[in-house]
Amino acid sequence: MFDERYAGDFHLFGWVHILILTLTIGSLFGLYYARGALKRPAVGRTFRYSVAGLIVVLETVFQVWMASRNGFHWEEFVPLGLCAMMEWITVVALLFDLAGVVKVVIPWAFVGSTLSFIVVNMGTSYTFPHFRFFHYFAIHWLFLVGNLFYLFTGRFTYTYRDLVRSTMWLAGVAAVVLGIDLVSDQNFMFLRQWPTEMDFVNQLLFFPLNAVLLMLGAFILFNIFYLAFVIRRFDGSARPSLTAIHDEDEGVVDRTHAASL
Repeated sequence: MFDERYAGDFHLFGWVHILILTLTIGSLFGLYYARGALKRPAVGRTFRYSVAGLIVVLETVFQVWMASRNGFHWEEFVPLGLCAMMEWITVVALLFDLAGVVKVVIPWAFVGSTLSFIVVNMGTSYTFPHFRFFHYFAIHWLFLVGNLFYLFTGRFTYTYRDLVRSTMWLAGVAAVVLGIDLVSDQNFMFLRQWPTEMDFVNQLLFFPLNAVLLMLGAFILFNIFYLAFVIRRFDGSARPSLTAIHDEDEGVVDRTHAASL
């Protein structure tokens, strides 16, 4: 699984990439339709601990492997990238069942995993069956489903106000990380420069315009998340509109009033 002959053989939107995207989308449908079973306390607890445990194991092996190849580099170890943050935030939230934390970061998980699945940035492009191939896609899938678990099982009600609050939190975190980037001459969260796979953006827009465009893109993806996972559902049903809820409540009041006469 660590054979270097698999280095550089992954092709963006090649058949392996398309297969991974298809399996990922299918797994989200599966998770949604399994929500009834996941609502059972024992099943939900097993799911949470399993996802958290897998993230810890995969990331630990990855860090050991990276250190054995290139030595220890602090910038590869600290979780200051969006996806690296989401790994450990998800682990803590799942282990301690912190639904309130998930409510804030769930759009972050969607944006981080979506961009990582589409614009594959794993450094050296290892392909199947190298460990890095499994690690890259599994980590992003795990923290995505770990967060969606709370939404699908109805552990909280999610509103557009929550989406705006999450955006503000991400903007604050990005400001702090950008400060660290400037001081340490790093590029955490790709705030100073977009990934090499999207280098045309760096050629067209210089810093800080590329950072502004990145945050704007993240907010657009936040809204796509809200549309796909909150307003619309996998089974095609829409969340009841406020008008419908209001009319239904008025009907209940009318029937109650009539019954009292």
